[in-house]
Amino acid sequence: MRKILEYPRIKNENLDVVKNLIDSVVENPNGDGSYELQELNRITGKTHTLSEFVEYWGWTDLDSIAKKVLTPEPPYVRNLEKDEIIEIVSIIKSTIISDDNKAEYYIELLHKSLSLPDVLKYIRLEDSEETITDNLLHASLNSVITL
Repeated sequence: MRKILEYPRIKNENLDVVKNLIDSVVENPNGDGSYELQELNRITGKTHTLSEFVEYWGWTDLDSIAKKVLTPEPPYVRNLEKDEIIEIVSIIKSTIISDDNKAEYYIELLHKSLSLPDVLKYIRLEDSEETITDNLLHASLNSVITL
């Protein structure tokens, strides 16, 4: 797999800082959390909103959401090759339950790179990775995006 397609490593030294910032945001419901959100934005290079963290414990845990926040945005890769897509589909299928963050990263990478709005609908099929890849490529070549 090309370097650009590798799942990025998370800087663990930022993990505790990010967890504390997230806790500060959600433990002060009357505040706007603007300082904490600015710090999260600075650390991650992404824009975060209060709504991302409200009652996160209902669907995930603090470690998982902190890792998600620290994971960089996946790149747009214009020239994905079929064997690379097969490998990515295989990674998604094998991690969708055990490592949601990794699966979401690769789903978004395919979404950006193939310009398909719902990559997951193809991956949910019980087909082989190669059949799923063929379907993704076919849909990508025939999709029309309107603005």
